[in-house]
Amino acid sequence: MSDRDSMLPMTDEEAAQEEEKLRPEDKRGMLAWMAQNTVASNLLMLLLIVGGLMVLPSIKQEVFPEFELDLVIVNVVYPGASPAEVEEGVILAIEEAVRDVDGLKEVRATASEGQAVVTVELLLGVDRNR
Repeated sequence: MSDRDSMLPMTDEEAAQEEEKLRPEDKRGMLAWMAQNTVASNLLMLLLIVGGLMVLPSIKQEVFPEFELDLVIVNVVYPGASPAEVEEGVILAIEEAVRDVDGLKEVRATASEGQAVVTVELLLGVDRNR
């Protein structure tokens, strides 16, 4: 700051900045408080540990959580049929039968030698027994 600047009156913002520079001890945070009040910070830590231990038995833990897949798998055996015959005779009939069912997300089908697998994926919350 030059001599000329020191003679000009300070704005409110500049005064606030100068005041912050003069009192750095007022700018303490939680860490500084805990460093000065060790007993209180240890009691707070103990309170948090005891509270956590009291809540621990009520936390639900599942090794194998229960859930329901929204899939319906149809497996049809058609002995001696080629994949083309399985597709025409089985898969197209199943796809046509489930096409009008509400709540379908996706229908996948696989035709192999003597076997058809149709997987129907349902939207969440749809009754799979319909």
